[in-house]
Amino acid sequence: MQTDPSTRSADAELSSGGEFLAYCEDAFAVARNAGKALVRLTIAAPVAPLLSHPQGTMLWSPPAGNQVVGSGQAKTIVGHGTTRYEQIKAGAEELWAQLCDVPHPSAHGERPRLFGGLSFAPDKATGAWSNFGEGLFWLPRVLYGHGVDGAWLSLSVPSDGSPADAATELTEAKQRLRLADAAPERQAQIEHAEHLAADAWAQRIEAIREAIGTGTVHKVVAARSSRLHFRDGIALRPALERLSERYPDCYCYAFQLQDVTFVGASPETLVDKHGLHVSTQALAGSIAADLENADEVLLGSSKDRHEQDMVVRAIASALEPLCKSLNFEETPIPRTLRHVTHLCTPIEGELAEAKHVLDLVEALHPTPAVGGSPAATALQWIADTEDSRGWYASPVGWFDAEGDGHFAVAIRSALFTGNDALVYAGAGIVADSDPALEYLETGLKQRAILDALGILG
Repeated sequence: MQTDPSTRSADAELSSGGEFLAYCEDAFAVARNAGKALVRLTIAAPVAPLLSHPQGTMLWSPPAGNQVVGSGQAKTIVGHGTTRYEQIKAGAEELWAQLCDVPHPSAHGERPRLFGGLSFAPDKATGAWSNFGEGLFWLPRVLYGHGVDGAWLSLSVPSDGSPADAATELTEAKQRLRLADAAPERQAQIEHAEHLAADAWAQRIEAIREAIGTGTVHKVVAARSSRLHFRDGIALRPALERLSERYPDCYCYAFQLQDVTFVGASPETLVDKHGLHVSTQALAGSIAADLENADEVLLGSSKDRHEQDMVVRAIASALEPLCKSLNFEETPIPRTLRHVTHLCTPIEGELAEAKHVLDLVEALHPTPAVGGSPAATALQWIADTEDSRGWYASPVGWFDAEGDGHFAVAIRSALFTGNDALVYAGAGIVADSDPALEYLETGLKQRAILDALGILG
């Protein structure tokens, strides 16, 4: 990947159509002269609501850092089976070698990134999940983002195309941002809902507890989904805006492939890597946030502390062979979200040598917070007793040409298809788990999506 900014002054503005076209022509010439198949142009843009772009098909809004929304796919990379991580890294290397990044000096954007995710398990996706596959990342054709340094628009297109067409596409995208208006509020009207029956859930949990009692497994994260059918469809943009507003301390994300969209507001970092620095967290144990003295009750729960410790130890075991230092506190801290309080243990480390963030994702996923322990036994249990999770509880996020990246665990999520929403939630089952309480916990976790749809008020 090559970066060769325009020689115009860094304070220059694209003040006229002629100057704008000249910048695009220069960028295309740089890419062609370098023998690159793709060119990425980036210009300064007005600060507007993140979801102003009407064709947005990808949203990444983390608790801190730049927020972006993208549309279209300039290039896609897929991975399949047990070698999907290696396939994605190899495909990305080919893409970076084809890409020429030529930002305008007045723009304050970020380096090119690939956005996407992987399925929970490397199994063939079926049904509504078939568009997503086992591993899929893409370079958005159009990307709008903003952060502390301002806002920007990027366009990634083939370098053998027309600079004039690229200039027109960027200009129109910028105009749409200037004309953006608020999305209308709309109350979702549920026509009917299908939930896993409480007694069926209890039977599943009791079976897990019996396996724990025999020593077959120590913990299994059981998940259930609820299918909601809406009378007049789902208004996606207001739902995403509501999700971002109500859960600013979570990773709000959306990935749309054809007519299916995966949406969520996850509180859980899987891994954040920059250079040799790596950070993650263990997040387990749950209690209703509005319960009196919720923090003290959760910290005093031997069941939740045991569950949390299991996650911490598994993460440390995965990262310690890769790190020269790894630091975390023995006592977790309560982390309160809108409806649920969790136990959280931040973990920071320094890698012993350079690694791609996908190497860390592969080492960590799935943690006992979404899979169980021992991992292989728990995952087999999940495969035998649940429908395919698709991208639920999977790694979603981005990575760049340096191998840096940021991934969340795709919980508090739903799959939207037409008039239906498949809303997911899970609970960690250990020896003293109560099926009725775990059923209530999964209901609490589904409230993030119900909030977004305007159902809870």
